Amino acid sequence: MYKGKADIGSNEIIVPGLPFVTLNVSSNITESQQTQAFLFLSIEESSLIYKNQQDSLVSRVELRTEISSNENKPILSDQYQFLLGKSSDNKYYDQKTKYLKITYNVPPGNHRVKVTITDLHSGKKTTRQQEITIPDPLSSQINISQIRFYKKTAEDEPFVAVNGYDVNMDYDSLKFSFQLFNGKPKNSVEIESRLLRFKADLKPARSMSGRQHRSSSLERKGLDYTNYEVIRSTKRTLDNKGSVTVENFFTRLPRGNYRFEVIVKHNEKNNMYEVRDFAVKSQNYPNIKSPIELARPLYYLLNEKEYNEILAISDPDSLKAAVDEFWLSNLNNSAEAKEIIKMYYERVVQANQQFSNFKEGWKTDPGMIYILFGPPSYVDEGFGEMSWFYDFDTGTENQGFYFKDPRYGNIKFPFNNFQLKRSADFFGLQYKQIQSWIDGSIIYLSQ
Repeated sequence: MYKGKADIGSNEIIVPGLPFVTLNVSSNITESQQTQAFLFLSIEESSLIYKNQQDSLVSRVELRTEISSNENKPILSDQYQFLLGKSSDNKYYDQKTKYLKITYNVPPGNHRVKVTITDLHSGKKTTRQQEITIPDPLSSQINISQIRFYKKTAEDEPFVAVNGYDVNMDYDSLKFSFQLFNGKPKNSVEIESRLLRFKADLKPARSMSGRQHRSSSLERKGLDYTNYEVIRSTKRTLDNKGSVTVENFFTRLPRGNYRFEVIVKHNEKNNMYEVRDFAVKSQNYPNIKSPIELARPLYYLLNEKEYNEILAISDPDSLKAAVDEFWLSNLNNSAEAKEIIKMYYERVVQANQQFSNFKEGWKTDPGMIYILFGPPSYVDEGFGEMSWFYDFDTGTENQGFYFKDPRYGNIKFPFNNFQLKRSADFFGLQYKQIQSWIDGSIIYLSQ
């Protein structure tokens, strides 16, 4: 089992008003022994400002890349601009992503990669940095590159890099690629690749007035790295000096939390490990499009019987009709209903973008509070604790909600897992907030 902190890719969250970009890097050695750095970037187009240009909506973007040694000695820098266009009917929840792969020839060693993207319409910029080690092909050492994680959405589409932890179910296949370099002649190296699936808490957040989770429960653990099944295991041997690129492909993985693990054995005492954790989430995650994706977040507004009845509807058209009926049954004003529905599902998407970990963000405790009550007026966070403060009376002395991460400080657990301090005092507050969504008064409370 892997002993260090798992690689989950870029874990940045979207900051409103700033261009959103993620960065992953990987080393590579060509057949001619040229050492390279791969830069994988993804840009969320919905985070950019678009302006009308010749009857089209266009965003102007500037990209700067810099690679320097650990002694801050510059190795190379690059800069260019490009345009991104979108149709005028793009919805907030229908965001698209621009994928880029940039390859640079760089010398062996430890380097720092810095990427800055600037939205030239707003002047706002975002910077990402990562460290990369480029192995020396003349070395007698054995080296393994970072694991590269790709997806493609259709059979005839190219693979694009997955920079984050999450991949939705709207894919044709997944690919994991890594490069192993054996610098020792006549030294056999065994390579084992495994795909593991972990047991995790995937349920929506419980009632605010319920009991606290037991310390031994899966809900409190969140994701149990000791409880897993091996989906696939393959082995191969590299007998000669040189490099080999190994690729593994997967299709139709069910929703859940996974680890692609590489174990390199080159003698009895020394093994090398590389892992890449990821999760397969809902069909259009983090967006909300399908009837089932619209129905699931109603968990926070329905009682258990009503919720089970609506999820038992298998026909998509009938399910969509049931969701519409729920919203419209108590809202006579269609324009007002449309605004309330839009606000609810925008909060679901925002919760996915800000609070996701091993499960969708809307299912987490912070996600539940965010959806029901909106963004807090003030946040106090640090050392595994977080308090949200609102202008209204929350039923507590400090008018706030308190969260604690029970796994804070565990270097092997790569997620925040903030859990609400529940209280019986919250029963009336939660009921009142649910009613405000159902009867439409939430629209006035949110102004």
